[in-house]
Parts: sequence; structure tokens; C-alpha cells
Amino acid sequence: MHNKFNNYKLWVVYSSFIIAIFLQIIPFCPRTWNVHPSWIMILLIRWITILPNQVNIGTGFTLGLIIDIIVDSTLGTHSLSLSILAYLVNRNIYFFRYMPIWQQSFVIIFLSFINQSIIFLVKFLITKVLCTPEIFWNCLLDGGSWPFLVLLMHKMHRN
Repeated sequence: MHNKFNNYKLWVVYSSFIIAIFLQIIPFCPRTWNVHPSWIMILLIRWITILPNQVNIGTGFTLGLIIDIIVDSTLGTHSLSLSILAYLVNRNIYFFRYMPIWQQSFVIIFLSFINQSIIFLVKFLITKVLCTPEIFWNCLLDGGSWPFLVLLMHKMHRN
């Protein structure tokens, strides 16, 4: 019975990551297609706080490789950033888990900025790309969408 419940939870986790991958690659608006929440990063952080033994740094690395392949970026860019992010969240999980949601949103903004900065630095070292303000808008959008994701997952968990 316990094994069947764990398999069900992992099925929900992986299917939610598949949905997040689709949400990540679909542009919201044609003019502002670079400005959208990082669904994979937010969902990875949420699942690490809920299931730290099943979702960890390896999951972040694998999701990063999938994103690198889908968006056709340098292989390992998103893997590096999501692995570092998963490590930081895993390291401070008990500190993060017991914060109020509004404080968690500020931590998400900071973690999103770290994620975007790592991706920018790797791209800058390889192709000399310029910094754009979309990095900051994405961070604010990630922090703003965090409470909605937490409340949605809470509601799904109750049902």
C-alpha cells in the first residue's frame, strides 16, 4: 500500500513537470514572449519542499537538460542553474518551508534572480550576449506566481 502511494505521488510529480515544460515553451504574448514565469523552476522548488527525498538535485539537472534540448540552448546551461538552485533549496528547506507565503515569494524572487544570473553568465561567457531587463521582470513574475501555485497545489492535495 505504501509503495503504491509513493508511485502515485511520483506520477503526479512527473506529470506536473511535463505540464510545466509545455507552459515554459509556449509564449504568452507575441510581443513579450521573453517575459513569462519560469514554471519549471517554481515547480521544482515547490516539489523539493514537499518531497525532498524524491525530488532533488538530480531532478533539477535532468529537467535542465530537457529544457536545454527543447529551447536549443548550450547544453548544460539550464542544468547548471537548476542544479545549483535545487542545492540551495535543499540546503535551506526547513528555513524556507516554515516561512509565510509572502516571505517565500521574496525568497523566490531572489532564487529566480540567481537562476537568471547563472544562465546569463554562461551565455555571456560563450556568446557575449547583452543583459536585458527581462531578467528582472521574470524574477518579479516568478515571485508573484508563487502564492498562486502554492494555493493551487494545496487545493489539489486536499481533493
